[in-house]
Amino acid sequence: MNYRSIFALLALGVSACGGGTGTDDAGVSSQLPPLEAYTEAATAFVATSADYSCINTGTAPTGGAPIDVEFQLRDFQDGFEVPDATVWMFADNVIANECVGACQEFTTNGMGNGGVSLPAGGWYAYRVLPFDGPTARTTVFGVFQYNEPTPATAGGSVEGNSVSGTTIDLIPALLGITREAGRAIVAGRIHDCDDDHNIANVQVRIFDPDGNFVEPGTSTTDPNYHYFMGLVMGNVPDQTAQYSSSDGLYVVPQVPLVDDRPYRVEAWANLDGVDQRVSCESARIFTDSITILNLGPMRADPDPACL
Repeated sequence: MNYRSIFALLALGVSACGGGTGTDDAGVSSQLPPLEAYTEAATAFVATSADYSCINTGTAPTGGAPIDVEFQLRDFQDGFEVPDATVWMFADNVIANECVGACQEFTTNGMGNGGVSLPAGGWYAYRVLPFDGPTARTTVFGVFQYNEPTPATAGGSVEGNSVSGTTIDLIPALLGITREAGRAIVAGRIHDCDDDHNIANVQVRIFDPDGNFVEPGTSTTDPNYHYFMGLVMGNVPDQTAQYSSSDGLYVVPQVPLVDDRPYRVEAWANLDGVDQRVSCESARIFTDSITILNLGPMRADPDPACL
């Protein structure tokens, strides 16, 4: 999935309603349009049949023996190689404060690549450490991503996302917002049982480690829930969107951090005529950085926070 659209613009002021905890309908419309699925073509997103046949039955993949793959770090906006970046690779899909034990640390080469060993067919997580380059374009903003799939066999490649200082500096100027120090950005894509499907008409909500709904606000420093316009090229957030479009993308800037415990991220949709929680994942999020968490169908083995 191309994440350039997620970070092209990271915030616009839209409102949401509700509040509360648990798995009720806090922050979600009482009547959502029926969910829709789309695939990405050359110039537009094309409607297809949604597939939620695996909801509540699928499980997180179990990784096999370690295999060698190439990790390719690319700038999300322009797609260029990102050399000399420090990456921490977590084969157990859990991002820690330090790169110790099974964590693999490496610096990308001149082509933006590095060799790593990951469990075949499993999930991994990675962290791109921030650093100040000689220019904004070569400056790297912190990125964390979870639940990334490893190929089944050795010799392949996986791609990671890097965010440049150019984009981060451009956001306040374009949108008139204030990027609050110490806050987090959470972003991702909603998909069904087919990872190539983007799901539209979905609402996302985030809960802090104590189960409190992260309420949207009205000031330039408050958290807000945003969805995009569903454009293959030049995609930007829709100021009035209350749910996801054909790109399946969401982004929530200015999320306040309580502590290091995991946050819960849910997706709600009208599936089979009933508004229900169709996705739930939990992950630790980090200050002054972007955490990428994609939302697939509810699993039979959900994270404890999602029970």
